[in-house]
Amino acid sequence: MKRRDFVSKVLITGSALTIGIGCKRKIEPVSEIKEAAQLSLNTGSGKTIKEPEKQIPVMVETDVLVIGGGPAGTAAAIAASRTGAETYLVERYNHLGGLWTGGLVLPLLSTHAVDKQKRRKQVIFGIGGEMSKRLVDLGMSINEVNPVVDPEAAKYVLEEMVRESGVKVLYHTWGANVIMDGNVIKGLFIESKSGRQAILAKVVIDCTGDGDIFHLAGDRYDVMNYAIGLVHRLGNIDRIDKNRAGYVKMNIGTATPIPSVNWVNMWGKENQNALDVVNLSELQSEYRKEIWESVQKIRKTPGYEEVFLLDTASQLGVRMSRILDGEYRLTLEDTMTYKSFKDVIGISGAWTTMLYKGKKVPVSERPLWQIPYRSLLPKKTENLLVAGRCFCFEKELVEDTRIIGTCLVTGHGAGAAAGLAIKERETVRDVNIGKLKETLKQQGAWLG
Repeated sequence: MKRRDFVSKVLITGSALTIGIGCKRKIEPVSEIKEAAQLSLNTGSGKTIKEPEKQIPVMVETDVLVIGGGPAGTAAAIAASRTGAETYLVERYNHLGGLWTGGLVLPLLSTHAVDKQKRRKQVIFGIGGEMSKRLVDLGMSINEVNPVVDPEAAKYVLEEMVRESGVKVLYHTWGANVIMDGNVIKGLFIESKSGRQAILAKVVIDCTGDGDIFHLAGDRYDVMNYAIGLVHRLGNIDRIDKNRAGYVKMNIGTATPIPSVNWVNMWGKENQNALDVVNLSELQSEYRKEIWESVQKIRKTPGYEEVFLLDTASQLGVRMSRILDGEYRLTLEDTMTYKSFKDVIGISGAWTTMLYKGKKVPVSERPLWQIPYRSLLPKKTENLLVAGRCFCFEKELVEDTRIIGTCLVTGHGAGAAAGLAIKERETVRDVNIGKLKETLKQQGAWLG
């Protein structure tokens, strides 16, 4: 797909960037509105308006810039900073953890899978494993396999790990556009209450989940429509009176580390476009109404009178959107046959039954699977890495690649690679794989 080629080149002048197409660009009056060309997304009116050229202040120049503070972005920032690289993390919400915390998708899937000796064993280690252990130590995690965590505790743990690692975090901030010099990404324009600013970086890591950065940079990708839901939590679960006359079993979700609180998942509508803001807005409104009315129905059922709606997730449950067309596309065949990669950066597990060669393979038989570094590398853009649910894989792998554990693994790999590239003064494409694997092992990762 073609990029929105907003910025072909930037001129850095002191503390500001001058942006524009050509040195004699005419600044059109705000009143001039033209008909839009064909766009990849619906613009509503079908018209465009030209934004005047302006000076953009450079906020900072750093080694590594991570966009998106979900599981992948948090792990990437910690890993990069632990190598000694100065690291900035940009997050649009007021917390870290993305869908794991703010989205209330509380299970850390998938921590386990089957090895070649048919033993079901833990596979998630490294920074993700460290996060999990800290939550266990706090008493804020239940279940050894695919543990369910408390979201506020997880926000706290991730915040502490980022702080301890020396990462500099910018909350309430969006990555608005890329700064390019040819095919080389030099940084990003960001938007916040402080206005439009720029951050220049030697390496950028796209952990937006939706591939926003590689999209803007002009790399190719696929778009996958999928189900979008909205998670909520119920309180006073421990006060349900099953002996009450008229009691019937209701859907009250799944247990969390807080005995009185359950989390309730929602699959939501199928085949949804997560890149259409109008669609997202309509789903948000519809789901909030649906959840409220569902809880009121529960409360009117004998025995459930004291149950209440504790909260709804602060972000929609987007499961999939853009998928990078990277240097290597991980396949279902790879994950079902214990394929070994020389550039492995981590191993993930399996949590659900998958269809493989016409046969349903249950979780008890699903193999552990390696993730190669090449699947995090865009084909075109230099100085850019991709981690999280938008790295390069076959659509048939969506259930395993979009989950929290895999995001933590890919984030850890990308962050370690970015930090090593800075340390060795080389590009991320030329990182020495042997040194990268050694760095990951030093940071607790398990590579098989």
